[in-house]
Amino acid sequence: PRLALAASLTVNLGILGFFKYGNFFGANLVDAFAWLGLEVGWTGLDVLLPVGISFYTFQSMSYTIDLYRQQLEPRQKLRDYALFVSFFPQLVAGPIVRASEFFRELDKKLHVSRRSMQTGLSLIAIGLVKKVVFADNLAPIVEAAFSNPAEVSGWQLLIAVYAFAFQIYFDFSGYTDIAIGAARTLGFRFPKNFNHPYNALSIRDFWRRWHMTLSRWLRDYLYISLGGNRKGRYRTLANLMVTMLLGGLWHGASWNFVIWGGLHGLYLALERLLRKLFRFRLPAILHWLITFHLVCFAWIFFRAEDFATSKAIVAKISHLAAEPFLAGIEYHHLVLLAGLMLAHWLGARFRLRERIYTAGPLSWGAITACMLLSLLIWAPTVSAPFIYFQFL
Repeated sequence: PRLALAASLTVNLGILGFFKYGNFFGANLVDAFAWLGLEVGWTGLDVLLPVGISFYTFQSMSYTIDLYRQQLEPRQKLRDYALFVSFFPQLVAGPIVRASEFFRELDKKLHVSRRSMQTGLSLIAIGLVKKVVFADNLAPIVEAAFSNPAEVSGWQLLIAVYAFAFQIYFDFSGYTDIAIGAARTLGFRFPKNFNHPYNALSIRDFWRRWHMTLSRWLRDYLYISLGGNRKGRYRTLANLMVTMLLGGLWHGASWNFVIWGGLHGLYLALERLLRKLFRFRLPAILHWLITFHLVCFAWIFFRAEDFATSKAIVAKISHLAAEPFLAGIEYHHLVLLAGLMLAHWLGARFRLRERIYTAGPLSWGAITACMLLSLLIWAPTVSAPFIYFQFL
């Protein structure tokens, strides 16, 4: 069994490494040789990245590891496994569905009821509104600042960072709502992937709310495999850092993603140390403010094209005091962001999504019609691609 597991992981990670990281590691190796004074004539590989390779690699690895851990019975039919790996609603960008979760649904007698159709169609409509009405209208604000940081004020860059925080949330959670909703209309229940992450009161809480299926995967198959918190304090901190660094690299072949993952690893490690050292707690509003701004700071590296751009943005934002207050900012952008944060909080406070799922036929029809109408009224002239499609 151990040899079979090693072979499976080698093949899965080898294919992923070749297609997604071959050029990244090759280019960095060339740079390392150049630093040593050696010239290497390597120009990179011209390969096409298979669609969804990151997500179905993680899913297939979960099947193999669960078999090795004897947490799952092997499937007797190849078509079951093939369906698990290639199930179309969440193939491209998640959520990452574990084998045990998928086969539990597959083994049930699939039944599509009026309630499941209402829930699925509601999720699809909500996802479309998130993507088209919110994320795509935030995209120009973000693009204008991040593409030319030298041409805008530090205040405009700060607003763009906040705008990107909401853009990526609405973009990615919108996609997963559509994916989960499409699966629901077919009779499959998939796990939730987002739970109002910007209401988090700590970085640990944020990762319990953001891309939840990836967080659980990294915890159960990487962090725990490294030893988790069972090997002492310093080993635990190291395991957190390694897990988040690899989680950052999983998002893309770029040092900026490594830095983004490293920042979150550092946040988690510091939180863990501070909880051990100090027993008192700050007011909840301060926990929220600190958490939100730490997350937004890390988003700079996630969004910027390269490290030089990230550095320029951070430097300019850090000198806000030298600029006129709110220099260059369009005030309706402030109103928009404040409204989005309020809507984010209200959505969690009053469980608005769940109210839509369970609404009566007339109410549900009226709400759905309003959502579809909003797509016609507020759809931008140019639609941006889903952000997480670049992390295939």
